[in-house]
Amino acid sequence: MTAPQTPQDDLSVLLDALLAELMGMSDEQVLDGEGPAAIQARGLTLLSAAKQEAAKRRLAAAKAGLAGARALSRIPGSGSVSAAEAKAFLREAANAGRYTMAARQLDELSDQAALALYDKFVRLGVVPPRMGDDSR
Repeated sequence: MTAPQTPQDDLSVLLDALLAELMGMSDEQVLDGEGPAAIQARGLTLLSAAKQEAAKRRLAAAKAGLAGARALSRIPGSGSVSAAEAKAFLREAANAGRYTMAARQLDELSDQAALALYDKFVRLGVVPPRMGDDSR
C-alpha cells in the first residue's frame, strides 16, 4: 500500500510530466508557428508586468507597515516606560497566572524585545494604570 500523495507530490508529478512532454517535442511544435523573438518578447513583457505588480505589493505592504508603526507611536504610555520597567511588568505578568506567555527567559530578553512585548500588552489594554499612562 502506498502513502497518499500530498499536493506538493502531485505538483511535482505534473511538472515532471510536462517537462518530459516538452523535451520530446520538436522545436516547431514548441514554437507553434511563432518566431523565437516574438515568444521572447511576450515572455519579457509578462516578466516585466509581474515585476511591476510585485513592486506595487511591496510598496503597499511598506505603507501599511509604516501606518502601523505610526499608530503604535500614538499609543498612550507606550513610549514612557523604560526597559527595566517593562521587564519588571513582564516578570510580574508571567508569575501572576492571569496571562499566558510562551516560555521565555525574561532576563535574557533584549531591551528592545522586552519593550516590544510590553507594547503588545499595552495594545491589548491589559497594562495596569500604574505602569502605563496616568490618564487612563
